[in-house]
Amino acid sequence: MKKIFWFALLVMSLAACVSNNVEPPAPLVPFTPGVKVERIWSTSVGSADAILRLGIVAASDSVNVYAADHGGDVYAFSLKSGKRLWRTETKLPLSGGPGAGAGLVVVGASDGTVVALNAADGSQVWKATVNGAVLASPAVSPQAVIVHTSDGHIVALSLAAGQTLWSVSRDVPNLTLRGSGVPLIVGGTVLQGLATGQLLALNLSDGSQRWLATVSAATGSNELARLVDMDGVLAADDSNVFAVNYQGRVADVALDTGQILWARDMSSYTGVSADAAHVYVTDVHSAVWALDKTTGVPAWTQPAMRARDLTVPVPFGDTVVAGDLDGYVFFLSKKDGSIVARVGLGGAPILAPPIVVNDTLIVLSTNGDIAAYKLAPLKQ
Repeated sequence: MKKIFWFALLVMSLAACVSNNVEPPAPLVPFTPGVKVERIWSTSVGSADAILRLGIVAASDSVNVYAADHGGDVYAFSLKSGKRLWRTETKLPLSGGPGAGAGLVVVGASDGTVVALNAADGSQVWKATVNGAVLASPAVSPQAVIVHTSDGHIVALSLAAGQTLWSVSRDVPNLTLRGSGVPLIVGGTVLQGLATGQLLALNLSDGSQRWLATVSAATGSNELARLVDMDGVLAADDSNVFAVNYQGRVADVALDTGQILWARDMSSYTGVSADAAHVYVTDVHSAVWALDKTTGVPAWTQPAMRARDLTVPVPFGDTVVAGDLDGYVFFLSKKDGSIVARVGLGGAPILAPPIVVNDTLIVLSTNGDIAAYKLAPLKQ
């Protein structure tokens, strides 16, 4: 049986450089407001322990927002108003998802069950079983649903009935971080970060390998030192994919060939995001980095939230946004990384990446608080 390195140990020990003394989170610092953050609506879904909610995120199809809880309930809310549209009880120990698209809302469970619901009314469309726990959000495209399991399986399921279209298996090291890399579909390519520090590209049509890029290879004399998991979210544009791994590097990889165009040392377990100019990443100490998208050269670094266990930072308007262990949401200036706003969401940790839908930011905490925000200029 593979040994799993639990997320609680990760955030308490690894973020403190595996020290005997856990580093306390940095205190909140004063800042000069640079933008107004308006909460449009807020609601809640069922709560669960943070460890079990590792793969539970918010998702959207640009019309509605979808969320789930570990107890098995899946919810749909209006993106505009936050009104609950439906709630479906799957009675499963949900651990990954939802993923949304192609008229479906898809969730995965720790027992390997995958359920697809009708996005319009929450009715079950199909149920399937895969090998291993589903600890990452499924990716949904008009062609297939892609699921990555804790046992290293990457499975394509049909939209109509959940039939297995193809399945690829990759070896998983004996010791890994608690989680699985989140699959990303770009055109006809499935991109998957692996626990070996590699980025895998598969053809969506049949699962055949396009390329395999090593972002960072495992080194060190013991299993702990050899952890190089790529468990966070990936980012991509039409020609590049951006990835980061634990105790490794952040890299720009050519989408068509898998060639590494640039890379720099970085350790992160939350992943990356990108806009037209920069790649954004939170390192294991919760410093936020903005890297030039073309060269990888740092544009700025914001270390003020050290040890606050920040999520992946996501671009939102003229800001970059990340949540923390106390339920705070930080808004940083894209220009220089300065803190320009901060709001609170209930006090529970925020582990799920914030998502941006048009001009709306959606944030979900581990106790099930979910809120929508918009930006507005400060009144002079």
